[in-house]
Amino acid sequence: MKRLIDRFFAIRAPIKLQWALLLGVVPFLVTLALWVWYTRGASVEDRRGGLSMPQPEEVAKEGWKLLGKKDTRNVYKEITASLKRVAIGFGVALSISLPLGIAMGSFSRVGALFRPMSVVGGYVPIAALVPLTLLFWGTEEEQKVYFLAIAGTLYLLPLVVKSVEQVDDVYLQTAYTLGATKRHTVTRVMVPIAAGDIFDAVRMAFGVGWTYIMLAEIVDQKEGLGAMIQIAQRRGHPETVYFVVLLIVAIGFLIDRGFAWVGKQAFPWRSAR
Repeated sequence: MKRLIDRFFAIRAPIKLQWALLLGVVPFLVTLALWVWYTRGASVEDRRGGLSMPQPEEVAKEGWKLLGKKDTRNVYKEITASLKRVAIGFGVALSISLPLGIAMGSFSRVGALFRPMSVVGGYVPIAALVPLTLLFWGTEEEQKVYFLAIAGTLYLLPLVVKSVEQVDDVYLQTAYTLGATKRHTVTRVMVPIAAGDIFDAVRMAFGVGWTYIMLAEIVDQKEGLGAMIQIAQRRGHPETVYFVVLLIVAIGFLIDRGFAWVGKQAFPWRSAR
């Protein structure tokens, strides 16, 4: 037994793919088992603590109904609306974070100029941006897009700066020795070397931005997955709330896998390390 424990807790030990997949499934199975237990039995209301918690099969049935378009709300339309908002907001964040982050990471004085504001922005609670953006853009579509854009910029900008700053000085000295100009050093040396790390930062930022969709759609709910949750909560349909939350997680996971595939195609040498 002690030998098995020692092997399990071996530091940075190599692990086969099948074992990694098996171990990764265990927490989900345990969570599902606890969920089933928690919503079963005569004393289920006592275990719920007075809260309405649906059974797993109720959530599954609700999901089947929504995905099968047997409900009054078209879930595919709501998914499209949420994805559109996140994509536009993230596009705005990219247009700000990439050029500014590269400039801050490349030029010390530009970094000194904007870094204090970037550091302060990192301490802004994301939820606090909701009332702030409401003051500027009201409750219409612009508020949701700009909320996502600001939140994405606050998260992405420091990561882009860090990616550029981590480029080893040896590459810069080599470029200077070969007579490269400042512009060529940045565009043909620093940015290409940092591109892989910048892509990973973009990938993480989009995933985080997708999780902000609930906050973005919390006000003036007309369409979107966040609106579906708010409406289902008011109408007392917890199974819909649970399913939409799981759907948001599933979509985020699929988007992340898509980013991972693109990253492998664009930077194949990173996966070969």
